[in-house]
Amino acid sequence: MPKINIVFRKNFDSYLSESFRVLRSNIFFLEKKRNKMIVFTSTIPDEGKTTVSKNYAMSVALAGKKVIVVNCDLRRNKICNNFGLKVSCGIECVLLDKKTLDQVIIKDVEKNLDFLPSKHLNRDITELFMLEKIKELLDELRKKYDLIVLDTPPLTIATDAAILSEYADGVIYVCGYNMVTKEQILRGKKLLTRAKANIYGVVINKIDEKAYNSNYGYEKYHNYSNYINN
Repeated sequence: MPKINIVFRKNFDSYLSESFRVLRSNIFFLEKKRNKMIVFTSTIPDEGKTTVSKNYAMSVALAGKKVIVVNCDLRRNKICNNFGLKVSCGIECVLLDKKTLDQVIIKDVEKNLDFLPSKHLNRDITELFMLEKIKELLDELRKKYDLIVLDTPPLTIATDAAILSEYADGVIYVCGYNMVTKEQILRGKKLLTRAKANIYGVVINKIDEKAYNSNYGYEKYHNYSNYINN
């Protein structure tokens, strides 16, 4: 599995980088609180939820905050985990009392950004997130980090995002442009609502840039550097 696309590595002043700065600002103004914990989820696989959550985390780390990304998707059998890192164990080992947090957290994958990976499990994953141990783990992370990003499975795959939303301050729902139906999104929203999740908002991802530009006449400023240089 290749590394997640971190847009700040490629072009610090790209329009994509600026999009994540806007997301960072919007979430900040929703709730100005310390030690914020946010769940990122989607409706179906491949909507770009992981890429959005990691870039948002990176944007906050660049602002000087201490951030950790927690991979809560234990169902995917990955050779490399999220940031392109090979791991032998992760959050599942902590929840099963086989390792401590300090033993599995990967420090400084980027400046101010740590990572708590996971390994693939075949069963009893939802039950694992319902144990008291997950609350203890997340409480410990709150004491150490300004922002905790929980990257969870899509809502059509599992209810993990709804379960973890109980401990989080808010949920960001990532929707791939033209990938899901209104009915699918409403079913996902219903799951979160039943869990009394605080839905911060929706991020529309994978928009057709050519259609967007031609319809609204933004060709001139398609590249953010063109805008800041004018």
